[in-house]
Amino acid sequence: MKLTQDDLDMRVLMRRAEFQRFLLHVCKSAGIWIPTAGAEQTLAYREGQRSLGLELIRHAARGLPRGTTEQVLAIVLAESTPKETDDEADPQDDPDERR
Repeated sequence: MKLTQDDLDMRVLMRRAEFQRFLLHVCKSAGIWIPTAGAEQTLAYREGQRSLGLELIRHAARGLPRGTTEQVLAIVLAESTPKETDDEADPQDDPDERR
């Protein structure tokens, strides 16, 4: 199977922590982990949000070896795990300017 430009782009993006954090934000905003229940209008809105979020996740899966939604969600959840950081470092700082 020949990869499309979209597939190749997703491979690059899925390797980036910034994109993984973006997908985490999408999952939270779309309510992917929130059960849908409630009034009909609320339910329709939530399902629309989830549908869009899941579509983005499926698109991102094209950039992974197995290409599954579950694989993307596992990566996104792993990215949400707090990591030890240097409290003094500012991510916007240029390392050459700190000398």
